[in-house]
Amino acid sequence: MGETRVNLQHLLEDIRDTYPFPAEEAILTELVANSLDSTASEIRFLVSKSEKTMTAVDNGKGMSPSQLEHYHDIAATTKVRGKGIGFAGIGAKLALLLARDVITETRAGRSYTATRWRLESSQRAPWELVEPQGILENAKSGTAVTLVFREASPLVEPNYVEMILQAHFHPLLDETFGEIFKSLYPQGIRFFVNNRPVAAPELAELRGRKTFVVRASLSSNPNAKGKPVGVGFIGRSEDDLPEAQYGIGISAYGKVIKRGWDWIGLTPKHPTRLSGIVEVPPLVEILTTNKADFLKDGGSLKRYYRYRKAIQTALAPILRDLGETTPVREREEREVRPLEREVERVLGTMLGEYPEIAPLIGRRRTSQPGINLAPDADGADVGALTETLAEIAQQQHAAGEPPAPQPAPFQPPPESGAVLEPNPEGGEPARPQEGKRVGPGLMIGFEDATERAELGWLLENTVWINRAHPAYQKAVAGGHEQYHVVLTVAWVLLGHLEDQHSAQRFIGEFLFGWGARK
Repeated sequence: MGETRVNLQHLLEDIRDTYPFPAEEAILTELVANSLDSTASEIRFLVSKSEKTMTAVDNGKGMSPSQLEHYHDIAATTKVRGKGIGFAGIGAKLALLLARDVITETRAGRSYTATRWRLESSQRAPWELVEPQGILENAKSGTAVTLVFREASPLVEPNYVEMILQAHFHPLLDETFGEIFKSLYPQGIRFFVNNRPVAAPELAELRGRKTFVVRASLSSNPNAKGKPVGVGFIGRSEDDLPEAQYGIGISAYGKVIKRGWDWIGLTPKHPTRLSGIVEVPPLVEILTTNKADFLKDGGSLKRYYRYRKAIQTALAPILRDLGETTPVREREEREVRPLEREVERVLGTMLGEYPEIAPLIGRRRTSQPGINLAPDADGADVGALTETLAEIAQQQHAAGEPPAPQPAPFQPPPESGAVLEPNPEGGEPARPQEGKRVGPGLMIGFEDATERAELGWLLENTVWINRAHPAYQKAVAGGHEQYHVVLTVAWVLLGHLEDQHSAQRFIGEFLFGWGARK
């Protein structure tokens, strides 16, 4: 008989490579995530350049001897997806790639044990019980993980550790989000680096900073009131912000998942001058293992787009107040509507291979599995979060701030194969008709944006064509405006495709479909 063997080093390197940031950053954020899941309220980092060590100490519930044993198994975890952010439990395991030794000391009840762990070869990672170093000697419970490095590492630099904590866990440090975390972290969360408390990162001065509540309807009833599911803030700077600050960050359980404008599907007039964060705890259920993105299967996409729409609805009036709203389409609808319909029909034939574009073209229901975007009856149980967010809304109202906007009511789709045709004359409700769209679908607008170099951009369901772009002006002069518009639509939609798709293939298939239509 043969035996399957595992190259542990290559496996850990493959896991490391799934993170879109350096290994040191991944190790630090994973250690914090595990501490948060252990009900810790204090997480302390002790770093020493002279000794080349970093120790992460928390006051969580610690590990029993059996849990400590399983902790050393690469694929073992007791975490449940959706119940925290450390469900993979791989912080110390990734550290094996960089550290000479990983020393773990843990206390739970009467149990007080410690182990030393190292990557001895590509296929061996032995660990042994050792005497505790005494870090938790006066603690009731907790865990301390010490990394002993062979050579200099950024993780022994106090400023580096503090910067990573501020970037990845900003909401836990910002009082804006204090209420929302009461149900998740009742005792609060405090970070320390060499006994110095870590404060929220200093942001550039933001004009007109506004706090907003995100409400999402989990029912197909159009009259149902949206439940509070998140809270955030946004503000505008007079000058361009550092790249690490501009855009909207989205977080779950206090961990920032991504930042920018692409994920939210919005493009303000001055995207590099706006900064903010929105915390939506229910999204923890669809986090990827590396906590840098959201799952892309059909059910997860449906949930993601539902919450994204709720965030867009909450942000819309604030962007308008800040003068960052979308321009009004200048052309008559009859001039661009035929092209819009033609482009949308072509995209409709590509949904099977590119399901990500389904929400962008107004498709509520398709025959493709996993692409039905109508809200389902189930939803995240936000529990006490609903009450705390409701209190925030009441406080805003008392302070004179406008109430958070309600998301647009959801219109249930008609029977399979039939969709609603809007009635331009008003009066009698629209009737189901075969082969039509639900909602406005893809729209095309035009704007003179001399300060932008893009051919175009997407805002909600509208692709805006930059008429100030030299390529557009040259195309118009040569009588090729329609072809330029179609190519720009394809180029813009590329930004919403998954990484595994080929850009050349998508554009080729799109232009072939458009060119083949009579």
